[in-house]
Amino acid sequence: MKPRKASRVVLLNERDEVLLIRAQDLLTPSHQWWMTCGGGSEMGESPAQTAARELAEETGIECEPGDLIGPLAIRDEVFRFTEKEMRQLETYFAYRTSEDVELEDAVWTDIEKRSLLEFRWWSREELLETTETIYPKNLLSLMELASRGAVPDVPLVID
Repeated sequence: MKPRKASRVVLLNERDEVLLIRAQDLLTPSHQWWMTCGGGSEMGESPAQTAARELAEETGIECEPGDLIGPLAIRDEVFRFTEKEMRQLETYFAYRTSEDVELEDAVWTDIEKRSLLEFRWWSREELLETTETIYPKNLLSLMELASRGAVPDVPLVID
């Protein structure tokens, strides 16, 4: 299985809440989860370029790759989506915004239009209390690093 490279963004607002996207599997709509913004790399993109492009496409928030905090972490994940098993190598960055998310400015693919259900800002307390499935599992640690603007010398390996 050829791995797909991807970048994800822990997007924080002024209240230190994180923006998550609720998604569903297209063939099993009852299989749902919450995740950070992000997606697959295009040919020749650096991880930071992918993260900045995906942030703009999914939320309408534009930034330069150098404005991102990170890389904070990496994740090697195998998962099933629409009956396909995929391996994704993810690099996590963070970005702090005071802007509102303007979904009318988002540029979604056909698959995203069918699989992305809603966006929501989550507080740390809500994340601790929820029974919903949230990815990555180490999100609170990444939020803490991003809140402090602390970039590890070597990206954390998370699951």
